[in-house]
Amino acid sequence: MNIQTARDIISAAALADDAVILEGVHGIGKSQIVKQFADEEDYHLEELFLSHQEVGDIIGIPHTIINNDVTITTWSIPVWLHRMNIAASKGKKCILFLDELNRAPIDVRQSALQLVLERKIHEHILPITNGTRTMIVAAINPADKYQVDELDPALLDRFLHVLVEPDAKAWLDWARKTSSNPIVRDFISEYPDRIHWTPADGGIGATPRSWTKLGVFMDHVNEIKEEILFQIMKGKVGTELASQFYTFFKNYVHVIKVKDILDIVNKNKKSISKIEDLAEIIRDKIKNTEAIQKTELAHQLRDTKSKDMLPLLAYMYALDIEICVAFLKGYRKDDPDGYKNLVNLDSELNNKELFKRIVKAADRVD
Repeated sequence: MNIQTARDIISAAALADDAVILEGVHGIGKSQIVKQFADEEDYHLEELFLSHQEVGDIIGIPHTIINNDVTITTWSIPVWLHRMNIAASKGKKCILFLDELNRAPIDVRQSALQLVLERKIHEHILPITNGTRTMIVAAINPADKYQVDELDPALLDRFLHVLVEPDAKAWLDWARKTSSNPIVRDFISEYPDRIHWTPADGGIGATPRSWTKLGVFMDHVNEIKEEILFQIMKGKVGTELASQFYTFFKNYVHVIKVKDILDIVNKNKKSISKIEDLAEIIRDKIKNTEAIQKTELAHQLRDTKSKDMLPLLAYMYALDIEICVAFLKGYRKDDPDGYKNLVNLDSELNNKELFKRIVKAADRVD
């Protein structure tokens, strides 16, 4: 499944008070999706990179106290748990994210087992906020592709196991929401198979994480010296993809963008009375564009947040009906008010002809 679907599963697991383990190759956004869930649902997130931890970091340090003249050994509260307790005292629900679980030393994994099984470490119970226990999410890499340890079946059995795979559409959805660099987004929409790419020689490749970081460099492209730009690209996604991306960047002026659609509408809306005729000009402009690129353009038009919805409506008329239906379905879910405004505009300009076509298409499928 893709990373956005994994986010929905984490949400369901929170309802069921279950622990989740995300398995997938590096760089596809496992940690990012946990952070996204925590932000959206207002959880305090505590992240432990277990491959970097020692046992004392997980369980605290033993020390002695005197209780009624009796010397007792107890354990200090580790700093990560202290932070969670502070957050819980302020009414925040908590997530403990155990990253790189199958890269951790065996004694650290043994310590993590109690956290997963009992939501406690020694006598220290993980926070419970308004009846909601701390949620546990872990992340691992596939054992057949990485030098990692096999996990104890007793440990795996305590998780809801989620296999996450790279997916260009899911990354584009996330990148759009986070305003990631449009040049990188347009490149991935044109070459979706490059979202997670390993060259034949096994050198540096690309992941959703590296594309995201390259996008940050591209945000500052006008401040970066031209002579080092290709070296930066090569350092993030490898020589093969850097060459392809650099060519794409140099020819970006020829890539169909939101501005092109807006220009067509603004130039022709006064001289053309029928929206179908306006859509025909757009359709000719995008005729050599792949489906995923057309969908990305639709999202970008929607996200312009302009009060003038004519460009988006005209673009909907220009799309293949299958792409149009899929986009509008998501639009209605994500932005009901915007969707309603688009329906009203279609009713005002063209007697709801677009939505009549959609109903007819659905009837043909039935």
